[in-house]
Amino acid sequence: MNWVFRGRAHKFGDGVPLDNGFIPFRLAIGRVTDPQKLIPHLFEDVRSGFADAATAGDVIIGGTDFASGKPHAQGFIALQAMGIGMICESMPYNSLRAGVSSGLAFLTGCMGVSDMFEDGDGIEVDFSMGRVENLSSGESRSFPPLDSSLREIIDAGGSKGVLRRWWSEKQPVTMSGDMP
Repeated sequence: MNWVFRGRAHKFGDGVPLDNGFIPFRLAIGRVTDPQKLIPHLFEDVRSGFADAATAGDVIIGGTDFASGKPHAQGFIALQAMGIGMICESMPYNSLRAGVSSGLAFLTGCMGVSDMFEDGDGIEVDFSMGRVENLSSGESRSFPPLDSSLREIIDAGGSKGVLRRWWSEKQPVTMSGDMP
């Protein structure tokens, strides 16, 4: 995984919920997990046209209590599939778990990060080191990165990636060296 993202900042406020914020509740409750079905609906309830405007390398900037509510992972699945990272001032613990499980590159506990950016500013983030730079203003700050054990899960592609790796290591190898 490439831990350095460079693109545009998409600034959101405080308290943006996962359901009817990141993704419509009907998709979460419908258990839709196909990223291609989720992406067109990303942030449609709070910022129409987001999915068309955002590109890989862009970073979501969130305020406090970001990704609140039930920890449905559909919004994180869509962000990860688009190659978009996320930084926020705070988020609920269960949402943190869902972000890690989805393989999303993100930072939380970044107090003051919202003040660093205007919507559309250029941004570069090294998620492994916690370094955040506003390429438009030149301002740079360092925040605590996620713990290395959580970054390992994200680097594997989330919980599915960890389980795939574990499963492949546990399977017997055939005489040809192929996995059964």
